Amino acid sequence: MSKSIYKIMAIMMALTAIVNTGCEKLIEIDPPVNQVTTDLVFASDKLATSARSALFSTLSQTSTQNNNITLYSSLQADDLLYLGTAAGFQELNNNTYSNVSTSHPTVFAEWYTVIYRANAIILGLQNTSGTSDAIKKQYTAEAKFVRAYCYFNLINEFGDVPLVLVTDPNITAFQARETTANVYNQIIADLTDAKANLLSDYSATSGDRIGVNKFTAAALLARVYMFTNNYAAAESNASEVIASSQYSLIPKASIAAGLFIKNSTESIWQTPPPVAATNQYTNEATTFIPSTLTTLSTYNYRIDPRLIQLFLTTDQRRISWMASTTFSGETYSYPFKYKYRTQALAVAAGITEYQIVMRLAEQYLIRAEARARMGMNLSGSLNDLNTIQNRAGATLSTSTDAATLINDIALENRKEFFCEQAYRWYNLKRTGQADAVLSAIKTSYTPKSKLFPIPQAAIDANYNLTQNPGY
Repeated sequence: MSKSIYKIMAIMMALTAIVNTGCEKLIEIDPPVNQVTTDLVFASDKLATSARSALFSTLSQTSTQNNNITLYSSLQADDLLYLGTAAGFQELNNNTYSNVSTSHPTVFAEWYTVIYRANAIILGLQNTSGTSDAIKKQYTAEAKFVRAYCYFNLINEFGDVPLVLVTDPNITAFQARETTANVYNQIIADLTDAKANLLSDYSATSGDRIGVNKFTAAALLARVYMFTNNYAAAESNASEVIASSQYSLIPKASIAAGLFIKNSTESIWQTPPPVAATNQYTNEATTFIPSTLTTLSTYNYRIDPRLIQLFLTTDQRRISWMASTTFSGETYSYPFKYKYRTQALAVAAGITEYQIVMRLAEQYLIRAEARARMGMNLSGSLNDLNTIQNRAGATLSTSTDAATLINDIALENRKEFFCEQAYRWYNLKRTGQADAVLSAIKTSYTPKSKLFPIPQAAIDANYNLTQNPGY
């Protein structure tokens, strides 16, 4: 990252601004615009709260988090087909990204923007005496969680990346890429610390699940441990989340309207609508639901028919989480997990939808897979898998053979989390299936397609940054 980028970020941190999530003003100080006065930013619990609110609002307001992590990865994998003509989306659909594409440079920059804010809070709280011990402990843990979440996405999208843990541009401007293994070590350290120091409920955000707690950290740890092949730790952390009384699966009869809403009991972590605190709809709904159902040209994205064929016609996920229209005898289906593409429609329905980043169903499938891969408690693995299948009204698996269970769990992940965050794309790469699966259906796919290229602008600004192979 260049010095100029960090200077701009510093200005952003110092300016007084209104946070769109309904939180308090960002940072109510007026230092010179070319520096951040840390002592003033964290001079009181109130000001520290403003900085912390800005961290979460920055995350929810990025196009990467509120829309593109789902959209881009669904096109890169095999969930969605792009029907339009825009070159950037055709690149994603065909896995033919260029060094100067308009899509992935924004992803790279936005994750680092959030990381900068997290680092500023971690270091600022560490170096000030103006905040209470309780606030310092909670907000540091929250910032470490957010930093870990951003780095998890960065390495799964770009591979080795600079591991930026400070805010001084004299240090960060020319950092080289760090190995993915070492970035994972930092992610695990941040999440372990966050889990130990976060509250056990959502009282820090008045009960709203836009905040994070120790179980949110445990849930992300469970995912990270799956990606680093530490299956015992993945099972342990997933079990902690499942055992918590705060979470329960939304029953089959309610998954159409009761799951992807504000504070659903299945939600472990959500982000609010990015535009304004009063908004009740998500950017994903606006993206995926056509503006009119009577004109094919308004259908930019279509669920791959090969995915739809994996579902029984009686599967509630196919019934409730997909919608479709027929043109000239051909059916076009689109994601319908979020139902309201405009504020007016959400208000008329009396529903508020928040984007779900993490939910309980994942923890059941993580625990099921971890047990199967360890070859231990295969009956427990089957029970966890059946819990998700039964909720959907799908055919229940019966095998207690580890290899068969792993395949069945992968299929269930495929169906449960289609067009949701980056589940399918990341899991294809984690399990080593991406090349075989995608090369069979995309003639333009090549092994280098598993990673975005490092943005050329970042390389131009930092002579220590190297490019991913093949670009």
